[in-house]
Amino acid sequence: MRDINALHPRLQQKVFSLIKLCEKNGLKIGIGECLRTAAEQDALYAQGRTKPGKRVTNAMGSTYSSQHQWGIAFDFYRNDGKGAYNNEGGFFEKAGALAKSLGLGWGGDWSSIKDMPHLYLPDWGSTTAELKRIYGTPASFIQSWIKFPVFETDRTYKTTQACYLRNSVRSSDRVFYADLSEAWKKRCRNRQGYAVLRKGSAFRLVQTKNSRSGVFGQMQSGYWVPLMYKGKARVIQS
Repeated sequence: MRDINALHPRLQQKVFSLIKLCEKNGLKIGIGECLRTAAEQDALYAQGRTKPGKRVTNAMGSTYSSQHQWGIAFDFYRNDGKGAYNNEGGFFEKAGALAKSLGLGWGGDWSSIKDMPHLYLPDWGSTTAELKRIYGTPASFIQSWIKFPVFETDRTYKTTQACYLRNSVRSSDRVFYADLSEAWKKRCRNRQGYAVLRKGSAFRLVQTKNSRSGVFGQMQSGYWVPLMYKGKARVIQS
């Protein structure tokens, strides 16, 4: 289907940002496939195998292996009247580079089946393996969008309670207080040897990632903090 509103909320924002950025750079794009059902994915998989046409995917719908099934990907096309998939002038490479500057992954970087019109949220890697491990099915993942709000990057947030600093989104990857610079020690307190960012600390959000326990955000320093943890928000927009 071509319903942008069916995509992950954060990807919806990036779609509109990409359209504007492409227009600014003289590239007019249209939005094609967005969320795709298992039946739609199986029909696409059959193309070039049991049905006429060129093979365009290695993902069977029944295995939940397409990013489209998870609402984290969309396809775009050339919309300037010169042909939807005409790559004259390196159109798709240019649009792909702009998309990557917004933090999207581009199917043109793939080697198995190079998918020039394909863009996706790279938070879970370039396949759906991590999503399947965490959520099991696309339906469970889509339900998590309701539970986890969207946090906008390039915005300033402030902690509403003290939070452990982490080197990644893993709960076991906490930052040792002794390893902090003197400047960071002023922003943190020491708890059981680990660094805890104080309540009311402001930071600029660079990127976010979902985990089984919540949503984590990376600061400009590179450290990660929980934005939402076990169903409760830990920050507010400053």
